[in-house]
Amino acid sequence: MKKALVLALMIFGMSSLAKAQTVITDESMTHDGTTVTVSFNIDTDVKGIPSRRKEVIMPYIYNGKDTLWMDVVEVYGKGRYKRERQENHINGDKDWELADNQTLKGDIYVYEDQVPLKRWMKSANLSIKRQLVGCACEKDQDDENIAEGVALFEEPQMPARRTPAYALNEVGKTWDFGQDELEIIFKVSKIEIDSTVFNNEVTFGKILAAVDKIFSNPNYKMNKIEVAGYASPEGPPAFNTWLGENRAKALINYIIEQRPQYGLTMDDFEIVNGDENWAGLRRVVAASDIEEKDQVLAIIDNEGIPSERKKLQIEAINYGWVWKKMLTEIYPHLRSARYLAVYYDSTDDKAVDIINEANALIDEGKYAEAYDHVKPVSDDMRAFNTVGVALMMQGQFEEAMPWFEKALEGNCPTAQQNIDAINAEYAYEAEQRAAIEEYLSKYE
Repeated sequence: MKKALVLALMIFGMSSLAKAQTVITDESMTHDGTTVTVSFNIDTDVKGIPSRRKEVIMPYIYNGKDTLWMDVVEVYGKGRYKRERQENHINGDKDWELADNQTLKGDIYVYEDQVPLKRWMKSANLSIKRQLVGCACEKDQDDENIAEGVALFEEPQMPARRTPAYALNEVGKTWDFGQDELEIIFKVSKIEIDSTVFNNEVTFGKILAAVDKIFSNPNYKMNKIEVAGYASPEGPPAFNTWLGENRAKALINYIIEQRPQYGLTMDDFEIVNGDENWAGLRRVVAASDIEEKDQVLAIIDNEGIPSERKKLQIEAINYGWVWKKMLTEIYPHLRSARYLAVYYDSTDDKAVDIINEANALIDEGKYAEAYDHVKPVSDDMRAFNTVGVALMMQGQFEEAMPWFEKALEGNCPTAQQNIDAINAEYAYEAEQRAAIEEYLSKYE
């Protein structure tokens, strides 16, 4: 009976030792943008640690599967401290004393440790693992959370998409006859019209038919006719500008001479552009089968060099063979006077009123309403820029860009401004995104 009682007492004592622990108070987990500071107080004598034992306290931060262990603390019973000191003295370490992360039972130990701030610490938990060392029951105890759901890292958000400045044009009455179909092509360095080359005779017929259509309709009153003159970028810029303007004038004089019954004068026409046709060159080169076209396009797109330097660089590709091929296959199509559009007043053109009403809604900041208002006439080329602006101002850049590109093809003078505005916002967003990625990379 006496032996059984002693055994029962020993089992009870071992159970008590397994549960012996310190008490954590005043826990704190903060950060300064780069490091996380964890602090708490350890009351080492609330429940007590047996004299011959020590308790190892192991703090760690975790979130899901991500874990970061911190410095451990060892709390010694007095007997345990004396034993380890004796062992170290015997082993030659006669100066052995408790380290900074070790303390004797009975003290209030102030714990503080710093670790790098990590991106995964968006919702971090602070927990400790305890282990009682020096008894037959030695094993890890259940983990104990002492702080839960602390937000240490906040993911930076992309700045809200900025609203770019838009450009609208007051839409007039216009009759478009397809600018790409109505080109009068000129010989090299010439401004004289020749109806026998480059299918010019057929084009003349279309142009005159377009003018006749306006003047034969009693509901139309002609306001102006726009004509653009171009020169291929293969000679001096000043000469090419002169060529472009005078080629446009040659076409204007031709129309006046062929239709004297309408009493047209030079004042009824407006010349646009008149410069070297770099945009046209890029378009034709991109659609060509020239093997070196990527090199040519890169030179054309380089805004950091003047046009004369671009010509020299293109001439130097493949010992001049590319330049020679362009002279024979590409440049002839760029020596043109292009009939663009006739602007007129009409009593039955309702689309223009709808487009201008949508423009007014845009100016009032009613972008969604403007889009709905102009949608019924969105197949009218005059509406392309307005549709694009209504989408752009709602932040729908990807949807707006094709409308501006179609408007630009239709000679809308403001479409390029809107394209540039969107591209500027894309560049800004890319810059912001790169800055955020660089910032986040520090916390991986």
